[in-house]
Amino acid sequence: MDFRVMVLSLLIWLTPLAAGAMEQMDKLNLLMYQYPTQAMEQINQLEKQLDKPGTPEIERLRLSLLKCFNLLQLGENEAALNLAQLGDAKAKQLKLDRARPYFLTCQADAYTNYNMLKLALPLLDSAVLLAKRYQQPQALVDALRLRGQLDTDTENFTSAIEDLRLALDIYPDIHTQINDWSWPPQAYLYAAMSNLLYASGDLQQAVYYANLGLQSDEAKGKVLQTLLINAAMVTLVNGDTQTSDNLLKQAKALQPEIASPLELAFSYGIIASIDFKRGRLDSAEELIRLSLHTFEAQRKLIATMRAKRLLAQILFAKGKDGAAMELIEQAISQGIELGQYSDLEEFYAIVSQHYAAQANFKLAYAYSLKRYQAKEQADQTLNDARFIQFKARLNQQESLQLVSQPDAGNTLFAFKGFYLALIAATLVLLCVCVWYLIYRKHRHQAGNHGVQESGSMTQELDAMLSGAKRGNTPLSLLLFNTSHVRQVDLSPLQSQMEQRLREQDKLIRYSMDELVIILPHTSAVGAKRVMEQLVDCIQPWQAGFKVNLGLATLQHFDTLASLIKRANISHLGQVKATESPASTPQAQ
Repeated sequence: MDFRVMVLSLLIWLTPLAAGAMEQMDKLNLLMYQYPTQAMEQINQLEKQLDKPGTPEIERLRLSLLKCFNLLQLGENEAALNLAQLGDAKAKQLKLDRARPYFLTCQADAYTNYNMLKLALPLLDSAVLLAKRYQQPQALVDALRLRGQLDTDTENFTSAIEDLRLALDIYPDIHTQINDWSWPPQAYLYAAMSNLLYASGDLQQAVYYANLGLQSDEAKGKVLQTLLINAAMVTLVNGDTQTSDNLLKQAKALQPEIASPLELAFSYGIIASIDFKRGRLDSAEELIRLSLHTFEAQRKLIATMRAKRLLAQILFAKGKDGAAMELIEQAISQGIELGQYSDLEEFYAIVSQHYAAQANFKLAYAYSLKRYQAKEQADQTLNDARFIQFKARLNQQESLQLVSQPDAGNTLFAFKGFYLALIAATLVLLCVCVWYLIYRKHRHQAGNHGVQESGSMTQELDAMLSGAKRGNTPLSLLLFNTSHVRQVDLSPLQSQMEQRLREQDKLIRYSMDELVIILPHTSAVGAKRVMEQLVDCIQPWQAGFKVNLGLATLQHFDTLASLIKRANISHLGQVKATESPASTPQAQ
């Protein structure tokens, strides 16, 4: 048989197998969040199928990645961490750098579950950087989601909302990349945003995003139960006890669908905490004891410590002070051994409140001091983690600058490889063009009031600037940062702002958190008058925050980028000038 015919036949035979494996992994990506135990069984079977010569390394690497995230869903953090580190090393070896941000995110998630923020935060920053560099929106969405959750837990709300808004904004583009790897359910983004708004005190919006998650088609199995429990907590704090009880009842009904004992234990623990808040002490005690038994059997030290804390609170509420104190002392010993200072702060607070209720103010004061010391240590740990994160970001920026600088010693080599580089550049350009067409096709529209596509928007703005320069007429630009405006309020706010502007003025959504207003034939003095009108319009939509608009007037040397940059500097200058402790809202 002709050799070419043999090769062609082999390719025809292998192609369906490769396509089938990738299609299986696409289905596994959602299944591992909904039914992790079932997903792990299928992953193990697929591993055996792919364990043969000729299997593309990219398929094996992707399956390893899915297994890493699946292990996290099952609560197997140590196994996930080891697999993520091996996967990252393998991606480097195969020069598949586009896979690295996924494995870094898996590592960061495992470290987060251990409360090791010093290791988790720099990994997430690296994952975000690599995801942007290699155009991996799936990796970017997941890293931003996890970083947003971390910032929510540490009350860094401004950073959290920026990350989660960006993740939601780019989620429609996750399938524009060349190869699929892994991505979280959109419902989990809604849940993360709901938790952020709940933590920052905006309960109405927290309920809104919780409902978005529940209405998602992905809300099945563990995903649905997680969303129901979160929504039950939010609605309970919002004062709607009837809805909260109904949601919790639905969550309990889903318990049989959770196959893994460890998953079930975590679920019981969260439901127990809600039952405790509702005063259902017997139900709460039964559930948390079931959780505690599993955690101790599987040596989940942090989960065991936190389960003992909740059980102690329940026993205190039942008047069983002796048993409660024994449990809380065990939890405190574990907290000291594990260095969990934020948990210790809570433990000491519980004991202090108990002694204060008994009028034993001497011991109450002693434990209050311990609580204060634990808080100081927790804050120091968090500050150290943030400092390490900051240094890592600086190192990343320096690395990028070094890479971008030309190396004179390689000039001769670069010249010899000119033709090869030209061919490679042509291929890259072709790929970028194809990607851009797909990207444009699936680009999520940001609204109907003055929001235009990026390409046409930039062209129009450039044309307005060029016309003003040629005619020697004034032009001003206002920049409004929308980060303090709720997402659901942006469209009506833009409509009101447009009513304050002239017909020739342009209001454009320049980025997710920036509105640009172009004022043709307007000097700086005129632009300030427009600013005053817009401030009155905007203020009701961002209560508690001072409205600041950036202003820049066109100079002959200006480009669109430089004009916006000067407006942004003007805005930041105003923020710095008006910022004070009293004007900064605090989470309740």
